[in-house]
Amino acid sequence: MSDITMDFGSNALWREMLNAPILPGHAPSYELCKLLYTSHPLGAKIARMPVDMAMGEERIIRIDAALDDEPAKEFKRHWGFIGCDDIIAQLGTKARVYGAAVVVFGAVNPKTNERIPPDQDIPLHLLHELDIYFNVVDPLNTAGSITFQQDPNDPSFLKPPAAVTINGTTYKKGRFLVLMNEEPEYLDYESSAFGYSGRSSFRRCVYPLRSYLEAQIANNQVAHKAGVLIAKLKQPTSIANRAMQVFSTEKAEKLRLATNENAITIGHDEDVSTLNLMNVDNSLRGVRQHILEDIAAAATMPAQILKAETLAQGFGEGKEDAKQIAQYVTRIRRWLKSIYNYCDVVTMRRAWNPGFIAAMRDKHPKEYGTKSDETIFREWRDSFSSVFPSEQGGENAFDILEKKYHLMLDTARLLHPMVQENTAASAELLAFIQTNINNLGEDLFAGSLNIDIKAMMHNPSPPPPGGQTPPTSPGAAVPPRAGQVAAGLEKLPQD
Repeated sequence: MSDITMDFGSNALWREMLNAPILPGHAPSYELCKLLYTSHPLGAKIARMPVDMAMGEERIIRIDAALDDEPAKEFKRHWGFIGCDDIIAQLGTKARVYGAAVVVFGAVNPKTNERIPPDQDIPLHLLHELDIYFNVVDPLNTAGSITFQQDPNDPSFLKPPAAVTINGTTYKKGRFLVLMNEEPEYLDYESSAFGYSGRSSFRRCVYPLRSYLEAQIANNQVAHKAGVLIAKLKQPTSIANRAMQVFSTEKAEKLRLATNENAITIGHDEDVSTLNLMNVDNSLRGVRQHILEDIAAAATMPAQILKAETLAQGFGEGKEDAKQIAQYVTRIRRWLKSIYNYCDVVTMRRAWNPGFIAAMRDKHPKEYGTKSDETIFREWRDSFSSVFPSEQGGENAFDILEKKYHLMLDTARLLHPMVQENTAASAELLAFIQTNINNLGEDLFAGSLNIDIKAMMHNPSPPPPGGQTPPTSPGAAVPPRAGQVAAGLEKLPQD
């Protein structure tokens, strides 16, 4: 029996996957990784979909040192203007495709229309005056310059290099960021990244990805046979004349051409049925499920993502599946943390520029009037925090928020007897409550507390009607202003 050869023409993916001798553990090349991502039906699901899931929510930005939400709004506006989400998605995807990727940070001086040399630092305090850009490149552009140090006695052993070369141009540290998929292993050369670096997300699943293509061939063959009709017609006898043979042929042709709303007649001993593919269908479904599970296990991702199935219902399986996917998304977010931090620093300098800080100083002259621009910027930067909505508690978010409020108010009740005779200390305690309520980061109240603590300390008001200041404990003498603070604290809801 002669071997059957298949001609795939210009289809590079099928030629690489089905003509090449691929076995389990096959290390994909740079070209094969690119073909898998761009052409394989599951390529984007493995490389891009986890990144999209991790970035599917907009972060909640908090700046605790700010007096209002204007700095956070300005940060979000510049974040979108720079296109940081697209930059992060590109870098994460390329790192998962090839095992490593690099983002380059550059700037052009609009006054001279000259690019800042890659071997020089970009002055961050002048970032608002420059036209900045980010370029995301793959290992082919870096020409093997992201190979990690393999000397175990070297301080930079298996750490990112201090400089990278992109198409012959060397960028110094601080002008680029390297993101790897998985950690590098000692003397483990990855052809997809052209160096000793991270591994492609396709590294362990090339063989089952080939099996998936073969399953598609089987699906296509079944689809071609699904419309086959089996006609059991009475055959003409050996002495049948030519007219009977023509009649039998015409009956088969009418059966082939018959569609909806047509009627055909057959003889008493004749039968028409479809091709029975029941066993084939069950076999193909089982094989496909096993292949997807093998790919998911090799790619270290939940199988539900590849199968695109709804989560199981009943007996807690659905919650466990959802928890597994949530944990996987959290790991991807931790993996992307370095590029998020890199973009955060750039966006802060662009957003909180001298012009914006001057506007905030005019809006809050008492608080910002005596502070320099750099001092205000550092206060905002040091109190900056971000969180994804799904990481705030999910179904139990309100219960967690209620516990936070109870904990804060219980703390105030515990501390109040110690400071009730000191007007300044009582005012500080009230300021503590006000600051924590305003900075919980929740939209529970329509507005925020804005009590003038300094005015309360320096302008005491008359005591309540009746001439007596309500004491907080028997026999305690409370100053007028501290008495009002005490009265307010005593009216707080009890557990």
